[in-house]
Amino acid sequence: MRNLHHNIVANVSDILLDIDGVLLDGRFDNLFWEELVPLELSLTKNISIEDAKTEIYKTASEVKGTLPWYELEYWEKRYDIDLLKVANAFSSKISFLPKSEKALTKLSSLDKRIILLTNCDPRLLAVKAKTVPFMKYVDGCMSAIELGTVKEKQDFWNTAFQHFQINPIESLFADDSIGVVKSSIKAGIKNSFQVLEPTGNGSVAHEPQTTLTIKNISELV
Repeated sequence: MRNLHHNIVANVSDILLDIDGVLLDGRFDNLFWEELVPLELSLTKNISIEDAKTEIYKTASEVKGTLPWYELEYWEKRYDIDLLKVANAFSSKISFLPKSEKALTKLSSLDKRIILLTNCDPRLLAVKAKTVPFMKYVDGCMSAIELGTVKEKQDFWNTAFQHFQINPIESLFADDSIGVVKSSIKAGIKNSFQVLEPTGNGSVAHEPQTTLTIKNISELV
């Protein structure tokens, strides 16, 4: 039985995917930024975990949706902490979302390019790719940190389209961030899907806010 989105998948040339919350279980990023980064600050500066969380969350609220929010170096310089060390120490927590590797395998067997477009810092991305073999299924990958602009901004899409020779009309895109999905639609990717379940245990469930939604990428195959 064909899935509801068969015609969209069949008629595009490029499949553009976010990584965290789409391919990988978003619980690692939640753990990393909400618990491990404050813990490292607490241990390094000898302050309480409560004070460390207050400080990290305050800074996060100030830079949310901008490049520093995603950039490891920004946090490392601001607080004099080593976040790559933290990521490597807890890399066993990184995993595929349920059904995502099987879906990715099927998508990669199609006569289409698969390109990953992420806001994730390349240094953190390298830890994830070393732990979970998702890169072997794709044809390209671009990080916002490398471009100097985030997916929430139109400059990201213009550069990505030029770099990979992407025709947005002949592409589909999937991301769990509604802000990013709205940005991709504005950039011309009308087949932009909001992913509603970015965590493997259902701890995060987004309300549908776009025309095209999927619980996970298994609904594309």
